Amino acid sequence: MRAFANICVDHDVNRMKLLEANAFETIITILAKSTHADSIKTASGALLNTTMACEPAQNKVIELGAIEHLLKVLHATDIDENEISLTIASRVIANLSDIDAGAQSTVKNGGTKTVVQLLQRISVNADSYLDLMDAAADILRAVASRESAQIAIQNEGTLGPLLDILQDAETLDEGKTEEEKKEDDKKLGEIKAALVELVVSVTLADANMVPIFNNKEIMERFLSWLNLADREDLQTTAALCLGNVARSDQHCVKLVHEYQAVEPLIHVVRKATDLKASHAATGVLRNLALPERNREVMGNSGVIQACFPLLKKDNALPLQSNIVGILKRLCTNDGHNAIRVISGREPFETLSSTPDADVETPLSTLVELIDRTDDFALKSEGTRTLCNLVKVTWGSEWMREFDAASITALQQTLNRADVVLPIAAMTRNPKFVVLQNEGLIALTLLVTSPSQDNNAVLDSLVSVTVTAQPDPETTISEQPLDTTQPLTLLESVLGLIKNADGKTPDEVRTNACVFLRNALDSAVRSGEDPSYITYLRASSIKDTLQEVTAQGELRPLVRNAVQEVINRL
Repeated sequence: MRAFANICVDHDVNRMKLLEANAFETIITILAKSTHADSIKTASGALLNTTMACEPAQNKVIELGAIEHLLKVLHATDIDENEISLTIASRVIANLSDIDAGAQSTVKNGGTKTVVQLLQRISVNADSYLDLMDAAADILRAVASRESAQIAIQNEGTLGPLLDILQDAETLDEGKTEEEKKEDDKKLGEIKAALVELVVSVTLADANMVPIFNNKEIMERFLSWLNLADREDLQTTAALCLGNVARSDQHCVKLVHEYQAVEPLIHVVRKATDLKASHAATGVLRNLALPERNREVMGNSGVIQACFPLLKKDNALPLQSNIVGILKRLCTNDGHNAIRVISGREPFETLSSTPDADVETPLSTLVELIDRTDDFALKSEGTRTLCNLVKVTWGSEWMREFDAASITALQQTLNRADVVLPIAAMTRNPKFVVLQNEGLIALTLLVTSPSQDNNAVLDSLVSVTVTAQPDPETTISEQPLDTTQPLTLLESVLGLIKNADGKTPDEVRTNACVFLRNALDSAVRSGEDPSYITYLRASSIKDTLQEVTAQGELRPLVRNAVQEVINRL
């Protein structure tokens, strides 16, 4: 067997010759039947060399039951005497588990439980067994993405022991040089990274979501880890796992109201120095913000104030996306949270004045992000958040509890060019009619309301200077693929009403007409610059809309809306 191993080092031709000569049957027979430690070690070593990176050989030994016999090696009672055999056997199992048949065999033969039990035994003295731990962790790394392995970990009850290893395994510095300390810490870190990958994947499996969430001991372990400020690795792991099980409204509500997860998550967001921890924690908060029942608690707990400063982290796009998602969800149909975002103040504080221009608020930070980012998805979600704020501030039941002066101050804070321009830009983009419709609704509300300065919506409507928007099919490092001349806001709105391609829903066409109608009404309002109405009446609006009314098949809803605009011209 040593000869087999030696002639196959970096030599696929010899590996294939062994395969043709049925040598693997001999090796596995010895592995299965021998009780002699040296024979087991030699057989394991032969399998390691003869199957390395050779899929035909790997498939053959898997077919012959090699993994079942190798897993039995890992049950050795005397670790010290059999450490080399255990390490070699683990390397072989890990290599074989990289292919589907091997992974299936490992899981089928209880390999995940066997490996975790081995890691439990040796992790209490990690310094002495780092190579063996690394080899065993490689097995788990190889099967981590397999749903069968993820379900097995949950069903076998080995998730808790994995968490014990992550929390307690450590290296000791005594008697080591600085270089040795660094090397051991690095190796243990890599081992733990493999275990974290497995733990997170176990919580992500759909079949595991409910049983893990219902395991109070596991859930309380995750929540306790969030408070370990000196262990950001555990904070990150806990947050990722909580995010994975918080994928239903029922779970999200329970996490907020029973497990009281919001406060420790805020603690991570405020204190974490590692962006991975911040990203993981904000990912959970984004999930928790979806159910309406959670929004009041999350707003009162300070989620908005804790998260919005991280919008300035331009080196962390996923983190920014999480926070925009949090703001967008918390402000949906929630006036108190809308106030927190717009003014940076708490509800029922003095709201009868707009925030000073030099005071940083969630709104000002969001607007600055929308302006500077080139990522289409982030820009769109940020702009949709602005639309949410407008709809809540103008039409929400929540606003009835505030006095008129406060509401006017909030509306004037939104009715500014830096807020209107991104909404107008989104409305101009013809690729997504849903986004255009959201923009139309927000602009319709804004254009009818007084502003402190010029009417920014009318300015956008009469503007003939436009800039191209990021293309959704490109990355931030690419140039936009769409090189056609961008449309003005007026051209875009008329295009929706005309519906030349027949793809614009009648509801959106009607909303476009309502926007133009309100814009024309605002243009003739006392105190507005007369140049607005002069420009709009001199444009091609009337001719275009008369062409629309001449269409034979036009639903009364759209026809009436179009006629109302024509009547004002």
